[in-house]
Amino acid sequence: MNDGDGDRIVNTFCRVCEPMCALVATVRDGQLTSLIGDKNSPYSHGHFCKKATGAVEVMYDADRITQPQKRVGKPGEFAPVSWSEAMSDIAAKLSDIRNRHGPSAFATFLGQPPTNGFATAVWFSAFKRVFHTKWNYSVNAEDAASLLMASELLYGSALLYPRPDLWRTDFAIIIGANPMVSHGSVCTEPLMRDALQSVIKRGGRVVVIDPRRSETAQLFEHVAVNAGTDAWLMMALLNEIIANGWIDFGFVSEHCDGLNELAELVDPFTAERASGECGVSAEVIRNLARDFAQAGSATVYGRTGTCTQQFGTLNNMLQSLLCIVTGNLDRPGGALFTWTSLGLNSFPATREATVRSRVGGLPALGGMLPSRCLVDDVMTPGEDQVRALLMLGGNPVHSSGAAGLGFADALEELELHFSLDIYMNETNRHAHYILPVATMFERADIPYKYLANMLRPAMFATEAVVKPRGNVREEWEILNELCRRAGLGGAYNNRWLRCLSAFGLAVKPKMMMDWLVRTSVSGDRYGLRRNGLSLRKLLRKFPSGKSLSDELPTGMLADAICTPDRKIKLAAAEFKSEVQRLLDQKASAGFPFRLTGMREMLSMNTWLHNVPSCMTPKRRHQLHINPLDASRLSIAEGQMVTVRSPAGTVRVPAKISDRMKEGNVALPHGWGHSGGWKRANAVPGVNSNILAAKNSGEIEPLAGMSILNGIPVAIEL
Repeated sequence: MNDGDGDRIVNTFCRVCEPMCALVATVRDGQLTSLIGDKNSPYSHGHFCKKATGAVEVMYDADRITQPQKRVGKPGEFAPVSWSEAMSDIAAKLSDIRNRHGPSAFATFLGQPPTNGFATAVWFSAFKRVFHTKWNYSVNAEDAASLLMASELLYGSALLYPRPDLWRTDFAIIIGANPMVSHGSVCTEPLMRDALQSVIKRGGRVVVIDPRRSETAQLFEHVAVNAGTDAWLMMALLNEIIANGWIDFGFVSEHCDGLNELAELVDPFTAERASGECGVSAEVIRNLARDFAQAGSATVYGRTGTCTQQFGTLNNMLQSLLCIVTGNLDRPGGALFTWTSLGLNSFPATREATVRSRVGGLPALGGMLPSRCLVDDVMTPGEDQVRALLMLGGNPVHSSGAAGLGFADALEELELHFSLDIYMNETNRHAHYILPVATMFERADIPYKYLANMLRPAMFATEAVVKPRGNVREEWEILNELCRRAGLGGAYNNRWLRCLSAFGLAVKPKMMMDWLVRTSVSGDRYGLRRNGLSLRKLLRKFPSGKSLSDELPTGMLADAICTPDRKIKLAAAEFKSEVQRLLDQKASAGFPFRLTGMREMLSMNTWLHNVPSCMTPKRRHQLHINPLDASRLSIAEGQMVTVRSPAGTVRVPAKISDRMKEGNVALPHGWGHSGGWKRANAVPGVNSNILAAKNSGEIEPLAGMSILNGIPVAIEL
């Protein structure tokens, strides 16, 4: 880096969310002064959003922690401390706890922001293996755990989740997702608007199923469904497809097992019966089923709206089943399995959900246990009780579906709790140490995590744009040093690399990134492939990135399926039990409305609410309600209303919106702060997760999902 030499233009990319948009940064006297989209990028074509500029403000935020902090009193009371003192104390206490209680006494919790960086993802994975951590928690049960469970039940592996081939499809159903705002999730595509509009240009259709006429629904066809009833609608679609024989029998007979059982299971779900539950007319259901099945190609894309429901795993299985029975799996324009240019797409044959939480027996998916498990695992005495915790960029006190259920009390019981983060938040204010980490513009990177989800595979890289502020360190350095101080060498899976690290010769991220790029399918194999890529070539010859393919590969099905007989299970026992549970479901008396979540353009869960460009003066946290519902309850625009669920109560201003379906209300998540961030704390708002069920018996049973959509609520002045 050559800071202090006037203006410099640096090619980089955003890592706030999954699209990883290419950016051009201007650096003046060592300060990042401006960002624009990189129009030369073959991947994002200049697209970017305000979350990227918000990340710049995070980097220079006065409330950002830039020096290690040690707890000196009550929660939130910290004093600066040296890295040496912090690391020595943490390593000593961690070793003592593990010696007295065994390695299972030490657990980890992973939040969202750090996972988008290459080094953090790689070193954290190795760190857990080196320390033999048995209990690893995350916010996955508030996100995609049900998607992973559905993939495991259907295909034999949680990592075989399909993606929509939007650039080639003739018919796309978008359900429980708003990609015009989220820009895609578990489906990496910065040009999401272009991808969906390309369907229309080809003469196809995009149908958006949502209780709210979302930003995506406003651009395409909208089917307004009652929140939490998506399973009824999709079961009826399957019923129509199977009953009318709109099935690809050749595909199903070759690759699937259980078609007759599936037909029996969907038989009760007629269009008329489903209509009474989901609020979509029987005629619309029948027409939608026919048009989807008879399209030249078709795909379904759903996300957190369908994942975080009472039937989240069932929803995700149904999304896949609609593609499977019509022959739209692993074919152009359908639902495709993950692929990555790094050659890491060998399909795992093990079932992850066999790992269960210590208390309650909830499943680990993607190696991660639901966040709500942590409370019981800390507070319940006995073997393998959690006594020490590493919090890596997480905020479960606020973001967990069990928010308010003794989370803070559980954290106070820990013998050791240390957090790697940018801010003091609602969770790590209970830590013994907060260790400050670098932001995305202060580290080198490649889009490691999301390469497998790209709809148009590309490769790009960035140097650190500016030097790290203050006395912060990158996560990999901290994790590696803790391993070394604990006598475990370093945070590497390879024992020779651990030995080198023990002697102070740590292999650094850029060397590992270079190895991954050079040994990938597009790499130069260290000179053996003349036109191949290396990290240096990416940075110098392709600063805006390089397109690897305009299309995703197909024909992977035979090698991908991991079930014992290599067949897709159309009617697994778990599927049958969920269908019966759906039939047995009864309405909640006294709670006539259904609450759904809502993603906002200027928010990224809980961590962009402290910067001016994202938390603008005009922003308000409001409950979105249909005009007819508001009129019946005598609610005026901006009036304070009480939202009451079986689990909790919040008060919030009302926003009257004809974009909401009658009987349904929407409340954005991530608001209502009480951390170490002044602007976020000062903005009025409430934590919508307070309304989520706290009783472990009321969560989605297969994946342990917190129910954040379709919550029964009452609305009162």
